[in-house]
Amino acid sequence: MSETQLPHLPTLVEAAALLVEASAIDVDTDRGDTVELWTIASDGALVTASGPRLAVAGGMTITCRLAHAGLPIQVEAVIEEAEYRSQARASLTLRVVDVVAHGYRRRTERLSMSSAGSVRALVCDRIVPNEVIPVTLTDLSDAGCALRFTDNRIREGDRMAITVRFLEGEVTADVRIVRIHSPSPDIYTAGCYFISATAAAQGVLERVLARLAGNARPVTDVGALRDTLAEGQGENSLKPKAERADEAYWTFAKRSAARIPPARRAV
Repeated sequence: MSETQLPHLPTLVEAAALLVEASAIDVDTDRGDTVELWTIASDGALVTASGPRLAVAGGMTITCRLAHAGLPIQVEAVIEEAEYRSQARASLTLRVVDVVAHGYRRRTERLSMSSAGSVRALVCDRIVPNEVIPVTLTDLSDAGCALRFTDNRIREGDRMAITVRFLEGEVTADVRIVRIHSPSPDIYTAGCYFISATAAAQGVLERVLARLAGNARPVTDVGALRDTLAEGQGENSLKPKAERADEAYWTFAKRSAARIPPARRAV
């Protein structure tokens, strides 16, 4: 979507308020890194925030993607001040300098599916941390996924941890809610992108996507496997060959007769 197709872009002041409303944002720096900032308050186009001390510095330009009126926008800001706060964090003053429409494009094709899972609140607007909400995964790619749920408290910009179990294993990853739509009363869908996941989860995700795309190893034909095993039960098989019914009967009769003591002869 071009910028001319997206009217009513937020002003710099409104964008600063959106940053604060998000509470925690993932930003791309001009150093090529992605870091998480915690936003605290805004005053005009200025935003008070904090970030990882070793990853931010005064004069740095950052960009992030937010949702506004259900559509993605890109906000650019400059770190005017970065001061020591603790060994891990730095206090920041950001100035929002630009807001543009962001043409949201999926990096990879999303594949339709339906799998039950859950999301756990990390940094959310209306949900307390660690609260778990059931969801249904409706499509998936290596960049993000779509969810369906009935809880109306989930908001755009929320950061959550999703957990879904597949045949290939369990995937747990941090996600950011990008946009929310309500196709019918009390039913909501959300598009989200992956922020971070373990190497094990990424491996499971790759195998799931391969299966959904039809590139997975074909499922073994159990019937054919049984036939193959049956053919292997020849002379060299360890399993004893089954006797026919009449042979089994005569074997039983002979053994029974052998156990009967011979009759005494009359003198």
